[in-house]
Formats: sequence, C-alpha cells, structure tokens
Amino acid sequence: MNSIFKIVIVCLIFVTPTLIISQVRVGDFNYSKYKFNKLSKQDVKRFTNTQTTFVLPDFLSKESYEKILNQVWDITPYRIVSKNDFTGDNIKTDDALARFKSMELEKTTKSGMVVSYVFNFLDFHVVDKVKEKKKGKIWWKSRVAAIYFTPDVKIRRQIEASSGDREISGDLLNFRLGYLKNYLQLINKSLKNNNSIDIYDDFTSPELKNLNNKTLYIDSNLLYGYTPFSGNDTYNVFLPSEKKSPKIEKLTQDYSFAYEVIDYSKLEEKILNAKDDFYYLMYNQINSNKIINIVNGKTGDIVYQEHTTVSYNIKSKDFKKLASKVEKLNKKN
Repeated sequence: MNSIFKIVIVCLIFVTPTLIISQVRVGDFNYSKYKFNKLSKQDVKRFTNTQTTFVLPDFLSKESYEKILNQVWDITPYRIVSKNDFTGDNIKTDDALARFKSMELEKTTKSGMVVSYVFNFLDFHVVDKVKEKKKGKIWWKSRVAAIYFTPDVKIRRQIEASSGDREISGDLLNFRLGYLKNYLQLINKSLKNNNSIDIYDDFTSPELKNLNNKTLYIDSNLLYGYTPFSGNDTYNVFLPSEKKSPKIEKLTQDYSFAYEVIDYSKLEEKILNAKDDFYYLMYNQINSNKIINIVNGKTGDIVYQEHTTVSYNIKSKDFKKLASKVEKLNKKN
C-alpha cells in the first residue's frame, strides 16, 4: 500500500464514528462492537474463583503495578507477568487474565476505502477453551471487563502499523498509575457487586452535587487541541500566543464553580494518598467520539459521564453542561 493511500486511511480513522468511547466497561461484550450484555453471574464466579494473571506492558515498573493492586484489588489473588515475557504456552481452561492488548482492525467500505480502528485495552476474561496452533495456543474467552486507553497524537498519526497485535509507539494519555488505581477500584467493586457498566450510558450521580463546594481538578495533559482532518495539534490552552488557543478562562467561562488545572504528577499524588473525597475531570478522545467523566479520586467511582459523537476536543459547552448538572442537583436539596 503506498503512503498516500495510507494517509487517507489514517484520516478516516478519526472522521468515522468509533466503536469505543470510554475507559471502563464491565459486562459481557466484544471489545470492538456496540452490543453489550450485562455481567453473567456464572462468568464472574469463574473469573473470581482463581488467580488473576495481569499481563502488563513495561510502561510502569512491576513494583508500581504491585503498589496499586495491593491497595485496591482484593477480589482475587493475582500475579503480574510482563507483556514481553507472556507467551500463553501455559494457558488452560478456566484461567483468568487481565491482559494488555493493542489491536488495529481494518474494514473495507463498499466504496473500497480501508478504515482502521485502533484499540488499546486491558482485557479481563476467563478462558473457555484452548486450542494448539503452529504459532502457539489460542483461546476462546468470556469477557467480564475492559479498560480502554486513549492514544496521544503521535500514535494517532501512525501510518506504519499493520493489522493485528502490534507494538505501541507513543503515549497512552490515561495509562498512568493514579488513573489505573481508580480504574481497578471500579472494576474490583463492580465485579464484587455484579454491577455492569456500559460505556454508552450517559449519567449523573447525585454525588456530583459536591462540586458545589469542592474543587474540580483538571490534568493539564488533557487540555490539548487536535484536528483529525490534518492530524495536527491545533493548540494547547497554555500557549496563548497561538491563534487558535482557547485559554482555560474561556473554556470555563460558564463553569461557576471552583476548579484547578494541575500537573498530572500532583494529581497522581492526590489519588494515591487520598483520604477524603475529591474530584477530577477525565477527558478522552477516541476517534470521532468525545467523553467527559468526573471521577471521585478516592473511591474511583464515576459520578458523571457524558459522551458526544463526531466531536473533537474539550469545549466551553462541555463545562457549561457540567455546571448546569451541578446547579440542578443542588437546587433539589
């Protein structure tokens, strides 16, 4: 495939409606499709009846992974295996895994265009059946949860990736120790309570009313601009010299409550050492879908979820909508 045609494909990745738009999904589903079924009690029982093998990338140290798992993962015993060392040779029926995968799926449209969908996710599943192949074992699975990770602009620009399992070249914006702690808290709690979470359900928890008198923290790394049609960064809210820079004051002009933009390192410290409830904004852009979450950094609970299709970049109207929800909740009390 020549480079010009491949560039067209890369552009299509970001203008075609995506299949995945959020971070955490708990239930029975195909990771690349909309169809969603609630958790199967039988699959949860099978998953929690044995040790979970976490197959994780070397983005963080084993000690770092252990630190957060020891804090929040108590539904099963666990062990950690590096993604680079994992072969699957010893996999057998009824094994439980939380395996990091990076996949690119390609589909050809009726007009002959090739459209790519890229998924980076931690796949929680229990093995149903195993089969020997020349290249190693393959297995059928029952999925119970997944955490999806948002690629940075560098990954989005990639044109050399081939279909199938591939190596990451770039950064996953929400693959961070603090965020992982909250994601794992949420999955651990949901499996315990047999509580399904579908990424397509917009909702507002009564807990959101706490933003009336609590500071909303915003990771500065998430405030960026991206133009899907050219694959370029358009702005950073902290670069007022750029023509298209919507300064943070403009973005939050209709958000009348307290907020603070902080470096991720400070937010991570708050998450890892949280003793009281506090809240932060999580913004993700996957292909042409945008999702805004407000997360309780102590418990990992999502107290607000709102997604928009065919929308790029966080906007002032997202903060306006959030403020409206907070105001309505406080008027009820």
